[in-house]
Amino acid sequence: MLIRSFLIIFIIFFSTHVFSKNIWSIENIQFEGLKYFSKSEVLKDIFLNTGNRISKNDVKRSIKSLFQTGKFSDIKVYYLNKKIIFKIKEQPIISNVVLLGNKIIKCSFLKEYLNKLGIQEGNLFNPILNTIFIKNIKEFYNKNGRYNANIKIFKKTNLNNKVNIIVLIQENEVSEINNIKIIGNKNFSQKKLISLFNLKNKKYWWSFLEKPIYSSQKLEEDLKNLTNFYLNSGYYYFNINKKIVSFFKNKNKVNITIYISEGKKYRISHFFLNGNLLHFYQKIKNIINIRKNELYNEKKITLIVEKIYRFLSENGYINPKIIIHPEIDFQENKIILNFNIDIEKRYFVNKINFQGNQLTKDIVLRREIKQIEGEWFDLKLIELGKQSLEKIKFLRNINIEKKILSNKENAVDIVYKVAEQPTGSLNFGLGYGRDSGLSFNASLSQDNLFGSGNALKFSVIKNDNQKYADLSMIYPYFINTSTHVSTRIFYNDFKYNIHSASTLIKSTAGFESDVGFLINPFNRVNIGFGYTHNGLLNKKEKMKLDFKNISHDKFLKNSLVDDFTLNYSLVHDTLKHFYFPMSGNQTYISAKNTIPGSDNNFYKLLFDGEQYIPLDKEKKFIFLTHLRAGMGNSFNKEKLPFYENFHSIDENNIRGFRANTIGPKKFFTMSELEECTEYNTNKNLCESTDSIGGNAMMIANLELITPIPFIKDEYNKFLRSSFFFDVGNIWDTKLEKKENFHSLNSIDYNNFNSIYSSVGISLQWISPVGPISFSYSYPIHKHKNSQLEAFQFNIGKHW
Repeated sequence: MLIRSFLIIFIIFFSTHVFSKNIWSIENIQFEGLKYFSKSEVLKDIFLNTGNRISKNDVKRSIKSLFQTGKFSDIKVYYLNKKIIFKIKEQPIISNVVLLGNKIIKCSFLKEYLNKLGIQEGNLFNPILNTIFIKNIKEFYNKNGRYNANIKIFKKTNLNNKVNIIVLIQENEVSEINNIKIIGNKNFSQKKLISLFNLKNKKYWWSFLEKPIYSSQKLEEDLKNLTNFYLNSGYYYFNINKKIVSFFKNKNKVNITIYISEGKKYRISHFFLNGNLLHFYQKIKNIINIRKNELYNEKKITLIVEKIYRFLSENGYINPKIIIHPEIDFQENKIILNFNIDIEKRYFVNKINFQGNQLTKDIVLRREIKQIEGEWFDLKLIELGKQSLEKIKFLRNINIEKKILSNKENAVDIVYKVAEQPTGSLNFGLGYGRDSGLSFNASLSQDNLFGSGNALKFSVIKNDNQKYADLSMIYPYFINTSTHVSTRIFYNDFKYNIHSASTLIKSTAGFESDVGFLINPFNRVNIGFGYTHNGLLNKKEKMKLDFKNISHDKFLKNSLVDDFTLNYSLVHDTLKHFYFPMSGNQTYISAKNTIPGSDNNFYKLLFDGEQYIPLDKEKKFIFLTHLRAGMGNSFNKEKLPFYENFHSIDENNIRGFRANTIGPKKFFTMSELEECTEYNTNKNLCESTDSIGGNAMMIANLELITPIPFIKDEYNKFLRSSFFFDVGNIWDTKLEKKENFHSLNSIDYNNFNSIYSSVGISLQWISPVGPISFSYSYPIHKHKNSQLEAFQFNIGKHW
């Protein structure tokens, strides 16, 4: 009993002694070495407070916490009576950052990245951030084939605890591919398999400027391509066993060896469709277009699954489960495919919302949507709404997001995320021409007036030959979502220089208005009415001009003409994207004719169609065909009024020829004009520079659109190039075959064998001021007096 009591007393005494060694009260906490930080700031990062009972564990945790802040490089702790002292060495402050050796990466980019990491003047030096910087920049060089790039950071500390940082980069040479070898292939040659790779082990004539650079990322993509090739050719058990990448000592060259197992070809003997598919069983079975004993093709099976997903999504089933279970017959090399499908719930659309439209009113966007709230979810209708939004010029980057609601059964919200583009422009211009003198032009355009979706346009031109004003208003949805209304009023004073002795001025004023009816999302019919008042005046004689005195053409009854016209058109539009279409067709067919009450009696027809055909999956190479053709004539023996003629203006010119110089010309005797562009010694005739136009036109463009070499893919959104072939002409089918030196017509312009053509290259750019196109052309077919213009540019042109 005595021994037991002694043992208990000993344990209590020992425990009290240990406790007193590890837990104690502290009366004061001090910090030595603080310069850039206050004591109150540091106290927030430790687990100690004066007057509290603390332990050695609390001190260790506090030291660890201080180091984790990255503010200190060294910490020591001293105890003096009931006082604890932290002796601290702060991290130095960065005084300057110098970049040396970088050529591939710009200094501005590196500085920006350093700033994001906090490695900049005035900040604390943190070795951990330096390590992160070196690692990420090294990865960037690796992705660009520079595996022997070396990055080091040196620091020089001065007496004021400030540090100068020097980032030294040795980019070195790229790692080129020396050899690619595939081992284990029996059914396909090395040449065939390596042709599937983007990485190449030799140069080809069409890529002589490029080096066969090694990239680990591209190698993984190539191995995926290789796997897909075999799986799509029936080799169900194909496998890449091993890949070996061997660098030379200086890492400037690399050998790649790939070991594969091809396996055997497998065919699909049967397929079964399992699951509760309701009345969709037969329709889904028709989607699975797999024939008996057809070679296994993983790509085809994946496309079938995608089609089933889409079909079910168009009927409200947005989360179906589709699992393919194969049954393998190893002896016959056959596969039975089991399509196990659970269509799960059918969803209806609760609400449709829009995000990102700061100016555009909700109703403007909502009227483009085909899906109806409260109806079953239909992916096709939702995507048609997106396509309609993409055709609005002041919107871009349309994305769709669906949100399944947890508080409502089988309900989903649809969100269309949009980004608005500038919708208005105000432009002024000055120019000078030999005939027109000083020219001033101005235009105001607003495609989304007050966020309503309506468009307002106003433009004026003033020079020695012309006074022009035009005001138009467009209501895309006037009465309902299928009605389009546009109205335009205009005035034009234009001087026609017929010969050196007289000047003819035509004053035109009028208006046009039409109503469009939407047949379906891709087709619209327009019908409208127009009125023009034309007056002819001899400016020098200050009197009305009887046109018969200067022309044998009796297409004007007198010098004041009023024309009333009916206008109609059909528009078909399936283009993807507005400025840079990638696929689809746009066709515009229009016609107009005068009605009783008009002084003239004529009609005009116009066809304008373009087709974009992608040549590859990424739609980087696109073939474009564009045809513009027109015909106009009088219902009687008179000619089409000369001011209704077709002209080769910028929108439909043959590139390489100056605008408005293709087609019929007026001509004079040498005695009638002081200056001539060309002189014909046989007939003593002088031909005008500009064309007076004709009543028939045909201009075609064939174009191969290509990505621009040596630029990043993201720039292809607003930059692209093309090779083109343009051909066509403008004719006068009513030309009388006799010489009349005072006529508005030249000789032999009713011959349809007479054409102009050119080839060239073009660059299109969606600039901040609108679409701009540049072209350089070489004429193939031209005439003796052709006005050539090899380099041309145009703002707003849309090919």
